[in-house]
Amino acid sequence: MEATDRAAVRETLDKVRAEGRDALTAPEGKRIADAYGIPTPREGLATTADEAAALAEDIGQPVACKIVSQDILHKTEAGGVIVGVEGPAAVREAFAKILANAKAYNESAAIDGVQIQQM
Repeated sequence: MEATDRAAVRETLDKVRAEGRDALTAPEGKRIADAYGIPTPREGLATTADEAAALAEDIGQPVACKIVSQDILHKTEAGGVIVGVEGPAAVREAFAKILANAKAYNESAAIDGVQIQQM
């Protein structure tokens, strides 16, 4: 592994530790997998419904949509995962539903956004 890769891994893990967490978010896990050259599905983080639709279009559909929050580790339990989503309107709807479900599950959760992932 190159020094820059080790630095990326260390930076990610140090940030998680400094925040007092013992679990990675999905984007943090992907960053580490990328640093080690481990193949992962195409994905991106959306903070708006329009970003989600654009990511899905770029990635190719269908996609999986998943809540990204350090405060919600059990995404399925929180209603934070919807799979097999196709089309811009459906992606926007899934984005809104996931955010609503996450807030209902834990209203004080810090939400980074919704991961849009290749299926």
